[in-house]
Amino acid sequence: MSEQPNYTPPASKPRISLKAMALTLILVLFNIAVYFYQIAFASPLESRESNLLLFGANIYQLSLTGDWWRYPISMILHSDAMHIGFNSLALLVIGIECERVYGKFKLLSIYIISGVGAALFSAYWQYQESLKAVDSFSLYMPINNTVYITIGVGASGAIMGLAAASVIYLFKTINSPDVPDIENAKLKRQLYNIIAMIALTLVNGMQSGVDNAAHVGGAVIGALVSLGYVISAKKSYLIDLLITAIAAALLIFAIYSISFSTDEDLLFEREFIYQEIQKEVTDANQ
Repeated sequence: MSEQPNYTPPASKPRISLKAMALTLILVLFNIAVYFYQIAFASPLESRESNLLLFGANIYQLSLTGDWWRYPISMILHSDAMHIGFNSLALLVIGIECERVYGKFKLLSIYIISGVGAALFSAYWQYQESLKAVDSFSLYMPINNTVYITIGVGASGAIMGLAAASVIYLFKTINSPDVPDIENAKLKRQLYNIIAMIALTLVNGMQSGVDNAAHVGGAVIGALVSLGYVISAKKSYLIDLLITAIAAALLIFAIYSISFSTDEDLLFEREFIYQEIQKEVTDANQ
């Protein structure tokens, strides 16, 4: 008598259940609620960019000189209705499946660690790019009092982390000898669809105005964290908690190491930005 496969196909679990997708729905609704709060109560200035700066957008001159709190805050901010709309849809599509296969604790861990890590990576990347630009053009550009800023907001880094986590899970499951051929083909289609979505996001991110560094950072961090969950030999809540604690500790260490720069030029730009925004606030209150 042949042995029965011990693989339980995902289809055997209910796909339409509010309880099964509760955390994803909460995250989506929370992001939407924050966006409405932005436009209703957190917009004292005329400029959308200035309001985002006040509220906690990720700006490398500020984030890397002590404003580490901008990393988690920026991932719940969105620039406009289209931005929050696309991110909410993407979070629903990716998050519901991720919540089903990983569970709520691991979903939330991947989401937060990927989102915060993506913002940190983006700030550091932009800083390094600014140093390259100075080296390349300092002989040709006149010195002036203009400071250029790039405002990073949105949950896309966290969503890319969840997408990468889905790829890790599907890849491992597809290569399991216990998966029936029919289910294997179905999982492969899901894998190809998610990989295509990630690729399209990164290609689209090459255009001006899109923070592609956050997309790349979120995907890499999400893949690494989920890899720890997937390959752990012993499945238990304590093991998952340990993996999460290690990932969070590494992220905190990276934030501490990078986000308190004493670079004089960076500190000058920080002071300049805060002076300019304070002028806007003063003018708006008069």
